Amino acid sequence: MQVTGWPAHEAAVQRLVRSHAGIPTGSSVRLAKQTSNLFRPRAETGAPGLDVSGLTGVIEIGADGRTAQVQGMCTYEDLVAATLPHGLIPLVVPQLRTITLGGAVTGLGIESTSFRNGLPHESVLEMDVLTGSGEVVTARPDGEHADLFAAFPNSYGSLGYATRLQIELEPVPARVALRHLRFGDVDALAEALERIVTEREHEGVRVDGLDGVAFAPDELYLTLASHAAHGPGG
Repeated sequence: MQVTGWPAHEAAVQRLVRSHAGIPTGSSVRLAKQTSNLFRPRAETGAPGLDVSGLTGVIEIGADGRTAQVQGMCTYEDLVAATLPHGLIPLVVPQLRTITLGGAVTGLGIESTSFRNGLPHESVLEMDVLTGSGEVVTARPDGEHADLFAAFPNSYGSLGYATRLQIELEPVPARVALRHLRFGDVDALAEALERIVTEREHEGVRVDGLDGVAFAPDELYLTLASHAAHGPGG
């Protein structure tokens, strides 16, 4: 995936700000997007939405510092496509490919690496946020808008919309080895889960990702993912 670059990003932010200014006073504010990862019906308001059409990409990859500048509507599918050529990946990658980075931060997200890397917002270094007043501000954990930075996760859009997020990345090899552990009851699985989360390994092998599924009360599985330099046989 080709990165967007800063000039295109700045132009997209200006379009967003203009679209915000065009929303009639008293009308609800929403994103003008065509897709949603909500598993429930969504009522149409008929009100114009914020123009986020140019905020769907990766602005810049800082491979040396293991960071990425990412637009709010960039999906994880596109984000990973931009970072993998550098041997890097976001610290947490949600399972649904069309989840956006901004959505995972404002609505929270979790996935198989969260047991060691936390939630998506915990790898955010700073962000630009379009506030309800139509102003775009930069929020950092130790900056002028530190309160906004701290409150933004799990705010579900009530505090504004993230136009840009700078996030941490981590190295990832070309392959991942999977192990599937079967358990006959929940207690045995919970005991193994607690041990793996604490020790970050199983049978002497590092665990980089962790997931689980239950097919029946007596048929449960933990799937362990380990970064691997080579596939089977070499």
